[in-house]
Amino acid sequence: MRKAFVSSILILFAIVAAHAQVFEEIRTDLRGVMQPVSTWIDAAHNGKLDAVVNGDYYVGNNHHIISQLSKYKESERYITMKSIFPALYRGAVAVADYDGDGDDDIIMTGINTNNQLMIKLFRSNGPFNYTTINEMMTPVTDGSIEWGDYDNDEDLDLLITGREFNNKLSTRIYRNDGGFFSETEVGLPGVYNGVARWGDFDNDKDLDILITGDVGEKPFTAVYKNNNGSYEKLIQTFIPLRRSDAAWGDLDTDGDLDFIISGEDAEGYPICVAYNNESKTFFRQIALNVRPLKGCTIDLGDFDADDDLDLLMTGESLERPYTLVYRNNLSYDFEDMVAGLPGVNSGDALWGDYDQDGDLDILLTGLTICYEFIGTIYRNTIDPPQQTDDEDIFINAPMPQTDYGPFYYYVWSSCYCDPSGGDNIGYHLYISNIHLQNRRYELNYKFNDLLLKAVPNWGDTDRGFRTNNGHETKAQAAVSREELIESYKHTGFKVHYLNW
Repeated sequence: MRKAFVSSILILFAIVAAHAQVFEEIRTDLRGVMQPVSTWIDAAHNGKLDAVVNGDYYVGNNHHIISQLSKYKESERYITMKSIFPALYRGAVAVADYDGDGDDDIIMTGINTNNQLMIKLFRSNGPFNYTTINEMMTPVTDGSIEWGDYDNDEDLDLLITGREFNNKLSTRIYRNDGGFFSETEVGLPGVYNGVARWGDFDNDKDLDILITGDVGEKPFTAVYKNNNGSYEKLIQTFIPLRRSDAAWGDLDTDGDLDFIISGEDAEGYPICVAYNNESKTFFRQIALNVRPLKGCTIDLGDFDADDDLDLLMTGESLERPYTLVYRNNLSYDFEDMVAGLPGVNSGDALWGDYDQDGDLDILLTGLTICYEFIGTIYRNTIDPPQQTDDEDIFINAPMPQTDYGPFYYYVWSSCYCDPSGGDNIGYHLYISNIHLQNRRYELNYKFNDLLLKAVPNWGDTDRGFRTNNGHETKAQAAVSREELIESYKHTGFKVHYLNW
């Protein structure tokens, strides 16, 4: 008989499954950080990915800022070396071969240990050997950096947005001319708690720009078309967001760039939507079955090697932080893989194939709801070369498999809200009793109906996302349910029982 998938989804801890998950934590000696300036980089020049993890953390009331360079070793482990990079936080970082010599260079910006803004470009001269390049660039915080050849002269330029030392908001382009950078005036709005992303959405062989974030007490989202090096804002309006992130990608595999965006609207509610590229001037808004997060990060990558872009996110809902992996089933159908990663805010999650085995692993940093600082790496256990057409590559994931069922389920959801619709806002958990499910999602539908009757304003709280767990026996389900209830009680949630 197939072994049960037993999982308990806890508010304080990551999902703990009885069997192997798609992503398994590997051995590192990284110190966890929040507000990271982190990235993958091939610092060893061996084709494997090392990790740069900068950020800040607290020990008691003492604030620390740290720079870490962690080298990949065999036997699935990382060893932290003496870092050659400055300790920074609340910044951004980008890796690329800007000088065309075949190795990874790196630029980073943020706040240093002297509470000053800093920007540094490092050129690689060999394994773990970098030279600081003194370029006249303006450092920023709470923004983004990206490499891209916007002027089509076959070298990489820089797009930088964020807040400067005088609180001025800027989005600047620095043009690369033979390794020397000069600012190009393009008149783009600056944002903070947001990003500027390069992408050729109209397939005319030059880089357009997507900008989202706070333009000064106001959320903002816009797309700018590259017209021979100058930028023209599209007439179309997009949902304005702040504390936001966005990513270009061919989400429907039709050969042009779409984009996905998540963040906070003007009323403070998290929103996540996609925009499908319909033409060279228009995007169609797509509602997604994806949990909206604010204060978020987004990364797109093909983690399951099926030739489409999957989604990796961190950030906050209205009740707690999350780290989420969604599998792309095309037609804008994203499936929550229940990946079991610790939910973080003030963090980051990045795809990268650190061991070059053909699938994408994860570098994760941030702060959990119980104030644990995270800095770790998760190995993707999928082995793409052994995949066959009739093989379920997620067979080890903690997902209920209804074709082997029926399984026993309980259904639950939580919110930071006032169930009565007033101003007495607090933390609430709603949970069902245990039932044997015969048809997929029938218990969810029943639970949703009872929940909306019990809490008429639910649509204004956590936007109606529910999760259920499948178990082979009722006793296993009862143990998992009790663990979940106790974990929520321990963190001050009021528990409501929706039994039928």
